This record gives sequence, structure tokens and C-alpha cells, in this order.
Amino acid sequence: MRGKKRKNNQHFCGHLKNIFCLLLAALLLGGCASPFASEKNTASSEAPSDSGGQSAKDSEENFDEPSGSSQQTKEQSSEDSGSDQQSSEDSSEEDFNFNQTLTLKVPEPAAGENPRILFVGNSHTYANDLPVIFSEIAAAMGHPADVQEVTEGAYTLTQFADTADEWGSVVNQKLTEEPWDFVILQENTNDAFSSAEETMLPAALALDEKIRAAGGQTGLLMTWTPKDGAGIMGREYVQSILAQNTIAVSERLDSLLIPGGVGFMRCLEQYPQIELWNEDGMHPSLEGSYLAGCIAYAVIFRESPAGCSYTAELDGETAAQLQELAAGFLAE
Repeated sequence: MRGKKRKNNQHFCGHLKNIFCLLLAALLLGGCASPFASEKNTASSEAPSDSGGQSAKDSEENFDEPSGSSQQTKEQSSEDSGSDQQSSEDSSEEDFNFNQTLTLKVPEPAAGENPRILFVGNSHTYANDLPVIFSEIAAAMGHPADVQEVTEGAYTLTQFADTADEWGSVVNQKLTEEPWDFVILQENTNDAFSSAEETMLPAALALDEKIRAAGGQTGLLMTWTPKDGAGIMGREYVQSILAQNTIAVSERLDSLLIPGGVGFMRCLEQYPQIELWNEDGMHPSLEGSYLAGCIAYAVIFRESPAGCSYTAELDGETAAQLQELAAGFLAE
């Protein structure tokens, strides 16, 4: 039984346009050139402000006009600023190596028999029914689980953490009235990219508190960049920020991390013939969802999905390649 509600294709198109516009706006405001982590892949030691953080515009640095009246000086300053911005973007791209070793937290305690697992997220989770794919993989590998989901198109963790919200109240009821072994949280890509400290972190902390009280462990599902990036931002840059921000929040929570986005980037390098996005260039294809399901299985059960008989109707070779790629995270 799943608590979920789905919108039509018209809703998805609107969401796609919104995220691209917001991502571009965030870049122009200077609010998303780097993750909120104070160091590479390390969460800041300072807690977010009680007010929930300032808007990108309010927190933007104020740049003074260059001194002097020379137009040439102003133009040169503008050129330097543009160069610095590009350098910052290039540096961020280089800062995150998608093939680097990720030290993933081990479930404590380990998953037992027939664990109860809840997925909370938006269309990235319910596209191709990721929870069902994960459940089928687990069952085929000898680990049947009670897997449920609460999903709604375009939703953020802030909305899911709001008990006054329609779906937030559903999540609250499930977390306070039912026991869970694992709860997988998937943030809206826009919030994970541009406002991780201001919105994603406080919401994740609030949900994590309830998950722990319910006897469960929190897992963060790192989402993936749009296929072609966002506006002037390439997909490597967008995924770098998504990865660093999600890792930082995971470290702050001391939660499990399901590095779906990193898996996508590794797959692009190792198996470029596999199409991971559907036609809208944002949501996962069946192959993309299967890869995410395999990675989730590896993280939660600490076992390789290689050799799994359930292939979600993918051809055997493709399924095997995705299984092996997911298994690679265990070797780290």
C-alpha cells in the first residue's frame, strides 16, 4: 500500500520550466556558485540561522563600483569579474571527482528480515516507480521488504516536513504512528542545488528526528542533474553542486547516502550508450531508475546487486552493467 498522488504531464512540464529558470536565476545572483559546505565535501560547523536563512538576493555580496571615472577601468573590472566567475565554476567542477572514493555510512543496525522501508520524494522517485524497482531487486536477492512511498510531483522536503501541508501531514502520520527501519528522503533538485542550507538541511533535520524516534535510519537519495545541465551551466557543474550539497547535509545528519547522481556520472563515463534520462531530459529513464534502485540496494543491504535476476525488463547486458556499477560503491 502506498501513499502517493500523481500529477499529469502538464504539471511535469511546468516543473521543468521552473527549475531551469530558478537555477539560472540563482547563478546570476551569485547564490549557487558553491555548496554550503565550508570545505570540500564537509558540512559547515555552524547551524543554520533560526530564521531559516536569507534569500539568495538578500545574502548576495554587495559589489562596489570601481573607483575612478575611467570607463576602461569599469570594463576591465567587468571582464575580470566574468573571468573570476568562470574560474569559480571551473574550480567547482574540478573540486568534485565523480570517481573519487566515497566513504558511505554503513547501516547500524544492519537491515534485518523483512525491513520496513519508506520512500519520501517527488517525481524523481515515482517515475518508473523506483520504490517498486528497489523492492523487486531486494526480493530477487533474497531480502523481501515492506516498501512503501509517499510521493508528490515537484514536492520539497520542506513541504513534506510541514505538518499543515496535505502530504506533509501524511508523512507525519506515517513517521509518528508506524515503525520504520529505513526512510529514504529525496529532495527537490532545485532546493538541493540552490538552497541546501536554507531549506533542505532544516527540513531534513526535522524529518530525521521523527525517523529516529520511529526506530529508523535516514537515507538521502542524491538526485541527478538534468541531461543537458541548466541554462549556461553544464551537467558536470550542476551535478558537482548537487553532490557536494547532498553529501554535506548527509554528514550533518550522520545519515546514509544513496549517491544516485554520482552513479549517473560514472555510468556516462563507463557506459555512454546507456540512456539514463527520459525524453524530457530531466526525469530518469527506466535504466536510470534501475541504476538508482541498485545503488539503494547496495547501500541498505550492503550487498552487491550483481547477478540479480530481476532486470525491470531491461536487456540482460544493460542490467548487468548497471548492477556492476552499483556494486562498485561497496568496494569503496
